[in-house]
Amino acid sequence: MTIPTWVDDPEMVVRAAAASDWLRRGPVGAHEPARHKEWLHFCVFAPGIDLLVNFSVVDEADAPPPVEIGRLTLLVRTGDRWEGEVLTYPADQLDARRGEVGLRLGPHAAWLEDGAYRMTVRSARLQLDLRLVPLALPSIVNNVATGDGPPIHWLVLPRNLASGRLRWDGMEHTLRQTPAYHDHNWGHFRWGADFAWEWGYALPQDPEDPWSLVFVRLSDRAHSRTRMQGLFVWDGTREARVLRGPQLTVTHTGLLRPSRVTKVPPVMGLLFPELSTGVPASLHVHAEDRGDVIDLEFTPSAVAQVIVPADHHLGATIIQELSGEVRVTGRVRGRELRFVSPSVFELLGD
Repeated sequence: MTIPTWVDDPEMVVRAAAASDWLRRGPVGAHEPARHKEWLHFCVFAPGIDLLVNFSVVDEADAPPPVEIGRLTLLVRTGDRWEGEVLTYPADQLDARRGEVGLRLGPHAAWLEDGAYRMTVRSARLQLDLRLVPLALPSIVNNVATGDGPPIHWLVLPRNLASGRLRWDGMEHTLRQTPAYHDHNWGHFRWGADFAWEWGYALPQDPEDPWSLVFVRLSDRAHSRTRMQGLFVWDGTREARVLRGPQLTVTHTGLLRPSRVTKVPPVMGLLFPELSTGVPASLHVHAEDRGDVIDLEFTPSAVAQVIVPADHHLGATIIQELSGEVRVTGRVRGRELRFVSPSVFELLGD
């Protein structure tokens, strides 16, 4: 593994990950009106294939008595479309312990060991063994309001290098130091409640380019009121700027009209067959403050909808995973940033 020259202390980054990326699991059945949810999210880009893996653990408050279940969401993009599956595991097939960095769902696992995240998946369609080396220090955003319910929390490790092998539908792929993103979310909230989010990242393809960016905006479900928005910028290992609130202007232009929308799990496509997505043809973020200015524009090309049943009422929440191209230009602390790269953005809400 060749570490980029701008990583001045790789061991410090790993120590920071170990000290912050541990599971927060709440007591099963606590906060029953708003279930506890926690997930580890990974995105990897490699020549010819993109990968999204989400390990999640949820309090099933409706169960008598309340129990935990695990879900593994897998999305793989080859060519111009996503494919994927959602696998569910009962409590006796979970190992998700408070305070540990990692978890296991049945035969699948993600954990931190010997200076890197390790990830193994053994599904019928995907066999995966990856090693992801973190390069940038984590950022934690606590107590993010989601309306009238408890807040949620978010930890971001934006820049990683992934190496390993995967086999998807019988096709072998080898990954060699390809860009990867990781975050970790937890809190008590209901799918289908009055909140929505937009989220995405920008990682250069050139490992020696030191910039990493992550954008997030939370709003009410109708997108009429923004509750929180931010653009997080790393220059090398360390976070260089965080631009928030009125320092950001977010603009949606047009509507994406895809000829195909992947539904995950596929059976949910029978209930939600529509191709209309409400996804913009482009999303532009302009951030400016005290002489620093950044423009980030994301153009989606393929859409996958992860369809999650709403908590405590009929209906569903649709989480839209968008693959496309992100273009970044700007200047931060007198230094220029400029690159174009593939990315994944996520939109939740109507």
